Amino acid sequence: MSNGFLKNFHYTPDGSTTLADAVCAFIKDEIAYGRLKAGEAIPTIKELAEASGLTFRIARGVVERLAREGYVRSRPRVGTVVLPRDITALQGRVLFVLPDVDACSYHVTMIADALRHRLAAAGYAFSTVVFSQEKGIGLTFLKHELSRTPDVAIVIYGTPPVRKCLREAGVRSVFIYGDPPKADEGRWIRFSAEEAIANFVRHCVRSGVKRVTEVRFEGNETPDARAALVARGIKCGWMTVPRMDGLGRYEGIERSAYNAFMSLPRASFPDVFLFWDDFVAQGALTAFLGRGILIPNDIKVVTLSNRGLGPVYSEPLTRFECDAAEAGEKIAAFALALLAKGRLPLPPVIAPHYVFGRTFPY
Repeated sequence: MSNGFLKNFHYTPDGSTTLADAVCAFIKDEIAYGRLKAGEAIPTIKELAEASGLTFRIARGVVERLAREGYVRSRPRVGTVVLPRDITALQGRVLFVLPDVDACSYHVTMIADALRHRLAAAGYAFSTVVFSQEKGIGLTFLKHELSRTPDVAIVIYGTPPVRKCLREAGVRSVFIYGDPPKADEGRWIRFSAEEAIANFVRHCVRSGVKRVTEVRFEGNETPDARAALVARGIKCGWMTVPRMDGLGRYEGIERSAYNAFMSLPRASFPDVFLFWDDFVAQGALTAFLGRGILIPNDIKVVTLSNRGLGPVYSEPLTRFECDAAEAGEKIAAFALALLAKGRLPLPPVIAPHYVFGRTFPY
């Protein structure tokens, strides 16, 4: 095979990956996509070194690594050839791009798992890229992955620098949550709590609720039930829990909420607290317990929660329940429709369900 097989290989030194790793990953992709077929010879070590810029010794190490991992084998008088593999040639590559603050999020992890399973079953490679939310930081690995020409990028809360990288790479993108993309940036799958809010408001009216306080943590964009509540004659206020430095993101939110609700005057309590974050809710519930405040006798509580994982409490919570696995299936179906390049359906909307519990009984 001629050195021309590397004509589509691109490498940008950025400190996140070596040239040898990039060459090795490229050859694996060529095999996975079926562009290098079983029994076909790859370039000699000398040809590989000359074409890629590797030293002879490092190029030999790349070939040895491919052999150890079962991609190739040296055959006398033939050269190094591609071995048959027990996988179907890949249909394409999909990137899942998310901010570092959500890398440990249960909701995002469940979405990623559903996407990976659906896309892998359809023959697509699935790679995850984590970026920093700080402007201009943490994009080197994303740029490297984009140089491998993915077919689609699925992005959680894309920041302007991330969107710029995707736009410059010409990669079709699907954005989940956050701000809607511009017309040339891609498709948008939004989070909408409108139906669940309508059910919550009807519940408040039926229960004779006069005042609700919505609670979030500092800097977090959340749904807003205020307009719907006020339209039905129910007073609605906002409470923002400050961020706490020096602790992990989730522990800091919970601890800050605990401190805020331990000191909140009882006279300022509404009829219902609506928590738009489960960690804020956990801190508040712990504070209520410590103060001897009974739920739902003294105060009624509603929280945003993930299905299968929510604040720990002795009674089932009334909640806006998000089903991340269901969301992942919807997103995967839309991504597959986009990959099929046929007529696209409208992007799905990810919506929580309003579920009755005992913290605000029906």
